[in-house]
Amino acid sequence: MLEPLTPAQIRAYLERIGYVGPTQPTPQTLRQIHLAHLLRVPFENLDIHWGRPIRLERDFLFQKIVRERRGGFCFELNSLLAAALQGMGFSVHLLSGQVSRAVHATRTEPDGCFGPECDHLALQVSCGDETWLADVGYGDAFREPLRLGDPSIQAQAEGRYRLTPWPAAPARYWLVQQERPDRTWKTLFLLDRIPRQLQEFEPMCRFHQTSPASRFTRLRLCSLATPSGRITLTARADGSLFKWIETTPEGRRERPLKDEKEYEHLLACAFGIRLPPGIPGEKLQDPSQPAFQQRPPQSPPSRVRTPAN
Repeated sequence: MLEPLTPAQIRAYLERIGYVGPTQPTPQTLRQIHLAHLLRVPFENLDIHWGRPIRLERDFLFQKIVRERRGGFCFELNSLLAAALQGMGFSVHLLSGQVSRAVHATRTEPDGCFGPECDHLALQVSCGDETWLADVGYGDAFREPLRLGDPSIQAQAEGRYRLTPWPAAPARYWLVQQERPDRTWKTLFLLDRIPRQLQEFEPMCRFHQTSPASRFTRLRLCSLATPSGRITLTARADGSLFKWIETTPEGRRERPLKDEKEYEHLLACAFGIRLPPGIPGEKLQDPSQPAFQQRPPQSPPSRVRTPAN
């Protein structure tokens, strides 16, 4: 676990996410901070493509996300949120998620094949006698924390979610699921309720920065929740197929971009992110090199099919 943010860092973090409410460790505070973070801090993996190593250290993440007004992916965003919540008096534990491979596959492929342990970092947050699943690092998922240990459907303004005990594993594993428009259920990830240490996520954080087997090395991604939907900017790692995607209550609109110049313009205008004039720090090894032609550090769990509804 990261060290808690200092009082000064907490004030700067709350300014970054545009939150001006109370900071007492209550469910209401947690819900409001969770939503505010999602509306202000993008899910993005640009450092991977700019050759900047990602470091899971409190002050490094604070500088990047708060001072430089950047985003990050799950290992960064949820780590910083954990440090902020701890500094406010919440009890926080890191949880391992194993992302459903079907999330990034076609609809014809069944759910049930998951990534390895610590493929995704999520948070267990406790206040009083209530325990919640918080996650600002998944992308398009729940905007408010979900009650842990509650298998009932949890409705939010943007959709319905549920946590279902995984029948093929010990009781510590739960399926985190989102309802599709056709009323069937999509599994986002398999959640392990056993608390983890931050260093346990380091191998997968490194894998997703360097391996060509990772989606994050193949695609530049920047995505942000809006009050009524989501905006997303993508490009292939080779600098081709630039896309702007906007989701609203009326549906999804997607258009191709002309070139890198238009991509960088939208990145700056919509997300406030500009390509650094010089890339500081130790450059990561080229993902195309043989050292990174590898599988994830751990094997996935046994293949199962998840409940369809």
